[in-house]
Amino acid sequence: MSESESPKRGDKKTEQHDPQATAETGQTESGADAAPPQPPRNPWQSEPADPGLRRSAGLEQILRQRGQTRSASGLPKGWLGWALLGSLSAWLLSTSIHVLAQGESGVLTTLGRYEGKLEPGLNITMPWPFQSVTRSNLGGEMTTLLPDNDTETLMPTRDGELIDLRVQVRWRVSDLRAFSQTFPDGEAAIRRLTDSAIRAAAAEVGFDDLRGGKNRAQFQQRVADRLQRVLSAWKSGVSVVAVEVTGANPPARLADTFKAVNDANEAAAKNRETAQAYAKQVTLGAQAEAAAFDRAYALYRIAPDVTRQQIYYSTVEGVLRNNPVVIGNGPAASATAAPPPESKPAAEGR
Repeated sequence: MSESESPKRGDKKTEQHDPQATAETGQTESGADAAPPQPPRNPWQSEPADPGLRRSAGLEQILRQRGQTRSASGLPKGWLGWALLGSLSAWLLSTSIHVLAQGESGVLTTLGRYEGKLEPGLNITMPWPFQSVTRSNLGGEMTTLLPDNDTETLMPTRDGELIDLRVQVRWRVSDLRAFSQTFPDGEAAIRRLTDSAIRAAAAEVGFDDLRGGKNRAQFQQRVADRLQRVLSAWKSGVSVVAVEVTGANPPARLADTFKAVNDANEAAAKNRETAQAYAKQVTLGAQAEAAAFDRAYALYRIAPDVTRQQIYYSTVEGVLRNNPVVIGNGPAASATAAPPPESKPAAEGR
């Protein structure tokens, strides 16, 4: 019996002193009842103690809610495609359909090469930049203002002064093809050439002549001739109708000084007119007196005694009229005579 029990006791001791085997056995036996592994906890979100309590929203949930709100209140889905489609349609319609009014003519170019002319009415071409149309009122007058805004344009004159010139140029296109080929930018080229011609002509005229209007017609004709020579040399198909100066002002920073000068000139002109009127009046009076003297001298030569007496009486009458003096003891004399001086008291005492 002792031999048979000894192995059993040894086995029990082995089972008691082998914790690893025990753990493996327990793990194998309780494998079906073991809990699933838990995910890592989000450090930015606090777990409520009670699952039934309401917990605060996390950062991801807040951003998700804001994104949904923005998409709901913003543009609908696919708006970018509709916008691109609208822009493409507007580009095609605006650059492919050309309506020319009566009296207008157009030049069609393909990649800068001349293709032909377009007549008034509806014309359909390829869109820009493949084809482009340059339109103009053929034969009609066009007006260009220099400058085209309220900015100051100072030009040097012959005497070294600066003046702000405002010019209006009227011109017409006689050959639209030549005009479009010579000046692709159209009126902008006419504006540049006109500005150059005005500056060259202003450098040949004095400041006072331009500002005061003296010889302004010659200045305008000089600008028109200079501009027409350049346009004809380039064979641009443009003819200048007229050039008109609409304003000639001093620099804006010297406006107060020139205003004072203008006021002084106006005062001097007014004084000059007053002096001339007075001189004319005095001259007329002197001429009347000289004529009267000539008539009196002619009468004197005919009858000297009668004329002498008449002159004497006229002279005495004029003197008495201007100096009322009464001679004699009449009532007028007693009324106008001064009373005699009273005697002094000292004389009466004597």
